[in-house]
Amino acid sequence: MRTFQSIFIIALLLLAHINVLMAQNSPAPGERMVGDFHILKIQDAQITLKISLLSGIDAAVAQKLNGGHESQITPVNAFVVKTPQHLILVDTGIGKGSGEDAGHLQDLLKEAGFDASQVYLILLTHLHFDHIGGLTSVEGKRMFPHATIRLSKAESDFWLRDTGSVPAEQRERARQIQKQLNPYIQANALKTFAPGESLAEGVKAQEAYGHTIGHCIYSFTSKGQEFWCVGDLIHFREIQFKMPKVGVVFDTNGKQAIDSRIAYFNTAAQKHILLGGSHLPEFIYVEKSDNSFIASPVKVK
Repeated sequence: MRTFQSIFIIALLLLAHINVLMAQNSPAPGERMVGDFHILKIQDAQITLKISLLSGIDAAVAQKLNGGHESQITPVNAFVVKTPQHLILVDTGIGKGSGEDAGHLQDLLKEAGFDASQVYLILLTHLHFDHIGGLTSVEGKRMFPHATIRLSKAESDFWLRDTGSVPAEQRERARQIQKQLNPYIQANALKTFAPGESLAEGVKAQEAYGHTIGHCIYSFTSKGQEFWCVGDLIHFREIQFKMPKVGVVFDTNGKQAIDSRIAYFNTAAQKHILLGGSHLPEFIYVEKSDNSFIASPVKVK
């Protein structure tokens, strides 16, 4: 009897050890391997978005699709991409001092084994506050002292020009954006790019205009596998996949934003490209279904 108990205990210990090894070698829910690129999703914040922000949909229909709720809790994500050569960051979240449940990027970077000083490139999808707030400290110092910001020329030309030439209703926002970016500009650490430009080996910017003047997504390709950071191509997961022609009222050009969303989701469905969004809770693949899309969360192996 004792022999049987000993064997049983040893078997349980071996099984536990195997489970630990499997956990160590499997991607966590917030990370994936794409070829040689290690992709890590970091949630800097979460915010509440009301369905009243939607356009092109009846309020009752929107509420039904949203599970009967008038709002949704939405993540604000940044993405870390560790390539064999570089550590790259896509967007920086809201940062501290906003009054929101935000500013977790730095701590979560450290938990993942990275330091802000290691970041080589910061790729900004666009210049809304929930994408650039983590660039500087409350005191106005660079949080990423060795990083170079890359930003689409179209976005830069609109927001970083003389504020007197910015439309009156946008001037205060332009001032805040320039304040956030100024420490990098002064250090000559901000460079613009043209659509389709290669930013590093396997890393390319693609224009996805509409949400803002120069909104871009970023593609990461390694060993025949591809991942896209799609920024604000989508905000309401439960609604805009099913009805991709539904927009949000703060899109700069609503039709253009819709066209960008549908075009990129079509391509992603055809090529089975892994997607991560600033306001999506998980990595996904999309499939085409008539005039809609089905988003499938990526399962952890």
